[in-house]
Amino acid sequence: MPALMEITKELAEFVYATRYQDMPEPVIQKAKECFLDWLGVTLAGTTDPVAAIITHYCQSFGGRPEASIIGSNIRTDCASASLANGVIGHALDFDDYHDETVIHASAACIPAILAVAERNRLSGEDFLAAMILGIDVCIRVGLGLGDYHYQRGWHTTATAGTFGATAGVAKLLKLDVDQIVNAFGICATQASGLRQVFGTMCKPFHAGKVSREGVLSGFLAQGGFTSSKRMIEGELGLLDVLTENANEKVVLDRLGAHWYVLDLSIKPYPT
Repeated sequence: MPALMEITKELAEFVYATRYQDMPEPVIQKAKECFLDWLGVTLAGTTDPVAAIITHYCQSFGGRPEASIIGSNIRTDCASASLANGVIGHALDFDDYHDETVIHASAACIPAILAVAERNRLSGEDFLAAMILGIDVCIRVGLGLGDYHYQRGWHTTATAGTFGATAGVAKLLKLDVDQIVNAFGICATQASGLRQVFGTMCKPFHAGKVSREGVLSGFLAQGGFTSSKRMIEGELGLLDVLTENANEKVVLDRLGAHWYVLDLSIKPYPT
């Protein structure tokens, strides 16, 4: 791998520097469409048995009332709310996805970003900017992992998705570049999820898992928690361990010029 390629740092710099005002109007409109689609699918998902289980689990711990669990009058800490909303939002497998990587990007990113935005009483513009950046980052990482990663049995939503949730949370928390690099390292060492669980409640659990990881990684990094500075591209890092055909260059290709939210497909059927 080229010694000068610093994927983790460059993604962190992109998240740190990019503003809502830098995003083209079609990108913003597509993000709004994806959010509304996710919200509708999540409301429908509240009827699935997994919703009651995960809601009861979160409620039983009685977290601080910072963020809402959709479909209920329950408010809990933002990490628990992101877990619950992530599971519920992916329960019906009706949420948007990216064709090439098969990442359910909104399901992975929105629950974490929404919970932190609610907790910190942030604006719609703050939310949308974080959502767009999160989706962009997770798909870029997914493209870097390549098709072998998915075919080998990894669930890309559960691996690359954690970077999207973390990027969005980092943006909302206004982390600096070094903190975002650490946040990426913290989430990367948690990146996991196997396709063997497809057809069970653990598939939607993956979306909740990465959402919670995003909250955890962002707040730990804000508090000074450290990690590897080259967690994506480094030896024994993500691309080295979780695939055999990594494409490092595609991760940064057209960064800030092509927005991957535009490539998300909205499902007409839950298949």
